[in-house]
Amino acid sequence: MSIRARILILCALGLVLFGARSVSPPSAPASNAFGRGPAIVLLHGLGSRAEQWLPTARLLARRHRVVLVDLPGHGESSMPAPFSLERAAQALDRALQRESREPVVLVGHSLGGLVAAAEACERPGRLRALVLVETALRPQVGGKERAALLDALDSDYRGVLRGAYLAFGRDSVQGEALYREVAAMDPTVIKPWIRLAFTADLSRRMARLQVPLLVVLASRSWPEGEPWVETAAILGYGSVPRVRAVRIAGCGHFVMLDQPAELARLIERFAAAPEGGPVALALP
Repeated sequence: MSIRARILILCALGLVLFGARSVSPPSAPASNAFGRGPAIVLLHGLGSRAEQWLPTARLLARRHRVVLVDLPGHGESSMPAPFSLERAAQALDRALQRESREPVVLVGHSLGGLVAAAEACERPGRLRALVLVETALRPQVGGKERAALLDALDSDYRGVLRGAYLAFGRDSVQGEALYREVAAMDPTVIKPWIRLAFTADLSRRMARLQVPLLVVLASRSWPEGEPWVETAAILGYGSVPRVRAVRIAGCGHFVMLDQPAELARLIERFAAAPEGGPVALALP
């Protein structure tokens, strides 16, 4: 091997080692807990607050220790730098380690559900079961539409936000309130999460999921009369094992705000018997 080749290899190795030292593990996000019993961890979605889980959490806390965790970059939680889905899941994992010595039931809403799913894939031993509420495992836009939305993040950031959150609301009043809340947040936090939502695809990784999964969807995500197999294919659940799915009517994207009692009932029932047989579909 020539001297030049050896020098290049040593330089490359030095850069790798420097990079490994300079990227510190992400810090654990903020969390609050109340109640007693087996732990249920609730993770909110993009531009939301942990407090939006409270109507559901108070009902669950009658028989469980409920942990409310901030999505990285939200509330008192720092944004991982560099940012990625994997590092967001690592941050969540540190919170799980801090909050419970036993495996937990992990519940994620929307984009928070994508982080919860990544955690379940990488560290299944932390979980007894996984609940994903209004979470798509693969991007719901592609091609030219996705490219246009990504470009619009810089040219019409508020327009992109407003369109998305008006669609999320059960009505225009709720949609406007949700939009105002996320619009008040730092765009340098929100934009990377939106790009993640447009590009991250966990559908293949979730095919190897080792823990039981409950999928909770609003009627707008799983229309009445549409077979589960079709919805599963669209949202990326087609190859996921040990999955049960539930449709909740009368709500928008924020199920915990619109149907908190029904959502609490479903989570509690699933937590009591997550291994409830090879049921592909369970309706309330």
